[in-house]
Amino acid sequence: MIAFALGLAVQGVAPPAAEPDIVVIGRRLAALSVTVGHDPRGRFTCGLSASSGNARLDEQVCRTAANCVKSGANDQGAVSAWIDGRKPALLEDVRRTLARGAKS
Repeated sequence: MIAFALGLAVQGVAPPAAEPDIVVIGRRLAALSVTVGHDPRGRFTCGLSASSGNARLDEQVCRTAANCVKSGANDQGAVSAWIDGRKPALLEDVRRTLARGAKS
């Protein structure tokens, strides 16, 4: 990979730019699936198929899923639709947080 980048530099072509963090997080978020259950004490548990790369976002996705189930959704399709409906707002929150961090 380093040789490839050096080869491009010698030819006067810039190596490809890394994707912005928000793009990577957005792709990971789009691919997530969530499993909600109950522990022996009746508390909600949440499992993600993978991390979005942002712990706060992962927590918010789990909270969204738990709130959906608490509101009465009882099948995977309804929970998935609820979460998919919230993903744009959750991602926007991450984007704003990253933008504030970049300005500091």
